[in-house]
Amino acid sequence: VDQAAALIFCSAAKAEALGVPRSQWIFPLASVESNHMVSVSQHQDLARSIGAEIAAQRVLALTGIGVAQLDYIDLYSCFPVAVELFADALGLGDNQDRTFTGGMPFAGGPLNNYVLQATCRLVELLREKPGSHGLVSSVSGLLTKQGFGIFSRQAPAAGFAWEDVTEEVARKNPPREVLNHYAGAAHIAAYTVLFQEDAPWRLVAVCDVAESKRAVAYATDPALMQRAMAEELCGVAVSIQDGQLQLA
Repeated sequence: VDQAAALIFCSAAKAEALGVPRSQWIFPLASVESNHMVSVSQHQDLARSIGAEIAAQRVLALTGIGVAQLDYIDLYSCFPVAVELFADALGLGDNQDRTFTGGMPFAGGPLNNYVLQATCRLVELLREKPGSHGLVSSVSGLLTKQGFGIFSRQAPAAGFAWEDVTEEVARKNPPREVLNHYAGAAHIAAYTVLFQEDAPWRLVAVCDVAESKRAVAYATDPALMQRAMAEELCGVAVSIQDGQLQLA
């Protein structure tokens, strides 16, 4: 599969000197990133990406472009939750598209320079529509880093803006302590059921325990796994012993 992609950056003066038609010029307006790496189980709120929320709003503020003014948006789609959290962080409306490539299944896949390919496609789209703006987002690892970039047919009045919001994110999302060897009462904060081929194999749960700490436990009971797939178990009281979870 041909996954080649490249972007060439230069000054406007150099592009003019080289004779590059102005209709082909695309300007990076702003880029914002968070490098505060916190594992999933350590997040203060498992249903949010605080790094994405801060970075998304900052990149919009730096450009002065509202989310409704973005003609093209591509949200990194390594997991469905990444798309949902980034859409929430940007405040996307229900009628706004989340991708212009079709997502990772159609443009490279995780760990295969997807963001570069998406950005190249954005350049092509912006060239076709004068006055347009577009946004590309990215993540690293298991949603541990977050980044947003906005590009436009129009040059930025104050030049390109870049900001690293890592320190702010770290202040607002200090990692929770996850206990390696915990035994006792807990409440399920989040969970998933893992499959082997077509059969449920193991339930894995991140659990809240005393003093705002967490523990990760698992269960292999078939009945419990079926219940977990049919009902909402978040908030349910459980007990943990030797890393295994049982309903209280």
